[in-house]
Amino acid sequence: MRIDILTLFPDMFAPLQQSMLKRAVEKGLLQLNISNIRDFTTDKHHITDERLYGGGAGMVMKPEPIFSAVEAVQSCLQPRIIVTSPQGRPFDQKLAQELAKKQQLIIICGHYEGIDERVIKHLATDVISVGDFVLTGGEIPAMAIADCVSRLVPGVLGHELAAEEESFSDGLLEYPQYTRPPVFRGWQVPQLLLEGNHSQIAQWRRRQSLKRTLENRPELLEEAVLTPEDLAYLEELEAGRQKPFNIFVALLHYPVYNKKKQIINTSLTNLDLHDIARCCATFDVRRYYIVQPIENQKELIEGLLRHWQDGFGARYNPDRQQALSLVELQDSLQAVQTAIYKQDSGPLYMIATSAKTSSQTVGYRQMRQQMEQNGGNYLLLLGTGWGLTDELMAEADFCLRPIYGRGQYNHLSVRSAASIMLDRLLGEKNSR
Repeated sequence: MRIDILTLFPDMFAPLQQSMLKRAVEKGLLQLNISNIRDFTTDKHHITDERLYGGGAGMVMKPEPIFSAVEAVQSCLQPRIIVTSPQGRPFDQKLAQELAKKQQLIIICGHYEGIDERVIKHLATDVISVGDFVLTGGEIPAMAIADCVSRLVPGVLGHELAAEEESFSDGLLEYPQYTRPPVFRGWQVPQLLLEGNHSQIAQWRRRQSLKRTLENRPELLEEAVLTPEDLAYLEELEAGRQKPFNIFVALLHYPVYNKKKQIINTSLTNLDLHDIARCCATFDVRRYYIVQPIENQKELIEGLLRHWQDGFGARYNPDRQQALSLVELQDSLQAVQTAIYKQDSGPLYMIATSAKTSSQTVGYRQMRQQMEQNGGNYLLLLGTGWGLTDELMAEADFCLRPIYGRGQYNHLSVRSAASIMLDRLLGEKNSR
């Protein structure tokens, strides 16, 4: 494989000329070339940057020397031409394995405010990011990409299995590793590793990888290939690390907004009563409260609840009775909070929902981690009409991220939104 790095600061790449990569180059397994973009300028001052068209702070790298540099170093018909940028595709082991199969990589290191967009649109085949942060230039990301990809070139690593056993090679973080002495400052190597039972060692290593991944990078488990034994072990780990928590749901008919952002009281929708109750039963919600202060509406709701909780509906459809038994009518949010405190001690956190983001907005994964790691009681507030009032939103401890689909339409019924939210918060973890 041949890797060409185009940069304004070639002296920064001394680390790539050491250790394993140096030996790979000496053995002819790898060609590693560092080229100075300034060498491909045509003016006497070797200018590689200019001011932005349209105004603005900073300078932008010019396209001419970059195109000339790429054309000069290109050695095969279809090289992968990479621009390093925080706006690009995240670099991971899967992408590294993809790039390692190519004959030539050309990595262009950005600098200043960036690179002329024509380089990205008409020259680069890839824009790659090494993380959601900003560096002074693309040299450090280029080194990371070159190092990671080089390790995957056959023969570069001393042991054939070394690359396969490292972190991310199978979608998981690597297991802990130990060497001599067996005891150091009182810290002992796990006894199992000293006994030579290779099947038990393999199982220990696999479980340690699963544990580390669950604790530090749980999102990797979504893509990892997991056996039934892996899944059982993860469930065991999760059960041991989760703190108990309860989730309650409140459907507010007051106070909510109408289309003109006036505070109103909405009427009960029978579908909301039934469908949200069935959803709450599915996801083991502790209680489903309907907040309705208007007397004639309360009479209607109480009549429906009597029918399904104790009357003919309960005898005719026991499954529906089970779901509707979770429903409790209250005339204010304060009354809901008091009822929860009577049932369960401990802190109560309010989770608002909205079709708009706010300063308290959190994602579903973050909210789920909050509940599992800290425990407690959580009240999910669902608005009717045109949504919860600003005062309620400000009182809430969290606000869930709005539900977005592929289209621009953003007017789900509250019962549909409730189903999606509860599935994301309480459904099967990581789609397992």
